[in-house]
Amino acid sequence: MKILNKIRTNWSITTKFLVTLIFIIIIEFFVNLLFFRFTIIYTKKNLNTLSPESFTLNFYEYINFKDNKPFIIENGKKQISNNDTWIQIIDENLKEVYSFKKPKEVPSSYKPIDLVHIHKYDIANSSVFMSEKKYNNKSFAYIIGFPFNRVAKYTLTFNPNNTQNFLGGEFIVLMTINIIIAVIASYFIFGKRMGKPLDIIINGIDTLSKGNYEISYSEYGIYKNVFTNLNNLSKTLKENKEKREEIEKMRELWISSISHDIKTPLSSIKGYSEIMKDPDYIFSNDEIVEYSEIIYNKSLYIQTLIEDLNFTYKLKNKVIPLKREKINITLLLQNIIISILNHPCYCNRTVNFHFEKDNIQAFVDERLFKRALSNLIFNALIHNDKNVQVDISIYEKEKIYITLKDNGKGIAKKDLDYVFEKYYRGTNTNTSIEGSGLGMAISKQIIDAHGSTIHIKSDLNKGTTICITV
Repeated sequence: MKILNKIRTNWSITTKFLVTLIFIIIIEFFVNLLFFRFTIIYTKKNLNTLSPESFTLNFYEYINFKDNKPFIIENGKKQISNNDTWIQIIDENLKEVYSFKKPKEVPSSYKPIDLVHIHKYDIANSSVFMSEKKYNNKSFAYIIGFPFNRVAKYTLTFNPNNTQNFLGGEFIVLMTINIIIAVIASYFIFGKRMGKPLDIIINGIDTLSKGNYEISYSEYGIYKNVFTNLNNLSKTLKENKEKREEIEKMRELWISSISHDIKTPLSSIKGYSEIMKDPDYIFSNDEIVEYSEIIYNKSLYIQTLIEDLNFTYKLKNKVIPLKREKINITLLLQNIIISILNHPCYCNRTVNFHFEKDNIQAFVDERLFKRALSNLIFNALIHNDKNVQVDISIYEKEKIYITLKDNGKGIAKKDLDYVFEKYYRGTNTNTSIEGSGLGMAISKQIIDAHGSTIHIKSDLNKGTTICITV
């Protein structure tokens, strides 16, 4: 089937080429025919004014006689001079009786055969033409010579019958043979120049369809743009494949981490529950309160984790409606920062807030936007050391710009593309704060849902900057 499709494709391209070639040959034939006809008409039209024959035949008007001897009047001499020619007049005995500008090589008398020879061929590097002038029952012949560089005569000998037969039969056969040769030659040239690159392109597409993206072609010829796009497609598919594999690894690691995060509080819940249901053990009120609080907190953590999972997939599928309203973003950020710094775990942290206007209005869902900003700030504090400094700024031009910048550990360049993926988790192992690894992903999904944008840049050991445009 693959071979059949390949043959069908090549034949379709070749057929189009052959039809085009034949069409061009037909057009060329008629163009040449019209050009040939125009040339003949143009030549005939200008023959009487431009040809040396006409000049010679009409020159008798400039020949006069005095004492029975011929001579050229002044206008005739001007014609001879202007046309760079020469003239010789001979009598009935073939002897010269007058000449003007005659070259030295031209004889003064002739034999009949000499006249035939010079008329057919040439003399003194001149092409000669002859006519006559009659006077008193006498005939005087005159010879006019034109320089070779202006006028040349060639004798053509042919058999009219053979020529007619050739034009009637052999010519058509010859033209047919030439067309067939042109078509065959063009087919092989076309097959090499057009068919071979197409075969490479088809094989390349087939290779890509099988998941092999390790292809690279030289970009040349009429298909240069196609090869360029094919190479770019291969590169893009390869990068996407590598990214999918990386995300899959992160997903597996995330599932493993989530499983561990669920297993740990479940173990605590199970352990304390088993102790509390032991009939042989009598608990004090303080112990009951302590164990109950541990079970409650662990249960609350698991509940939060499950809610985060559910929430992120609802955001992804756009089933959470946005309740937009005009709010003061500056005030919202102030309240978030105050709330975080009032938390016992972060009361000694450094968070600076910079703003130009104390009332910057935005049309957003306050609850969701607060969650997105809180996640980003918590992320900067959780995944860095306690001495990290976080600077938050907001300003308004055509849009609202919010920047969160820290001087913490930074993020490796290879991880930057995955920071907002659901399966990415921070790298700080020195904190006891547990997390689902969904905070950054949820923040981006909320910001995207508002039609806003979020960008991140980071350098290891220098810090991270997150820019939000609302």
